Amino acid sequence: MLEAPRTTRYRLLRGPWGIWIALTASATATPGPPARGEQVADGVWLDAGPVLAHPPTDHEGKRLSPAEATWLHHGLTLAAPALTTAAPGPHTLITVHRVQFPEADYQPEALAAALLHWTEQEFDLPPHAVSVAFDRPANRYVYEWAARRRSHGAGRCRCRPAP
Repeated sequence: MLEAPRTTRYRLLRGPWGIWIALTASATATPGPPARGEQVADGVWLDAGPVLAHPPTDHEGKRLSPAEATWLHHGLTLAAPALTTAAPGPHTLITVHRVQFPEADYQPEALAAALLHWTEQEFDLPPHAVSVAFDRPANRYVYEWAARRRSHGAGRCRCRPAP
C-alpha cells in the first residue's frame, strides 16, 4: 500500500523569531521489511534518501546533511510506539521526500518535531508532548531531547547565529 506524499507544516514561535519547516513524506505498508530505509523500531522504517541526495530529488527542497537526518530518525523514534499500534501493516516505511525551511530561522533538532508532527497527522495519533523553550541569551530554541543529545556529544549545524 503506497500513500501519496503529504505535506505538514511545523511552526514554533515562542521568542523573537520562529521556526517553520514544511515536510513532505509518505507512508508505505509492506508485509515484510522494505528494500530500502533504516529500521527505527520493530516494524518502523525511515527512508531519508530523497532529502540526502544532491541535488535533492525534487530539485526544490533543502538537501540535508547526514547529521541533520539523524534528527528525522529521532522524531520517528518518538512516534514509533504509537505508530506500531496504528500502522496499517506489519512494516511501515516512512519516506521523507522534501524538507523546506528558511535558512536564517532553522535549528536541525526541529526536524524531529516536524516528522513527529507529520506522523501524528498522517496516522491520527495523539499529540506527543514536545518540551521546548526559548533561551534568550543564546537566541535559540532548546528542545528537551536536543539538550540531552548535546550533552552526549551531538553537534549543531546551520543554526541561527546570536545577534
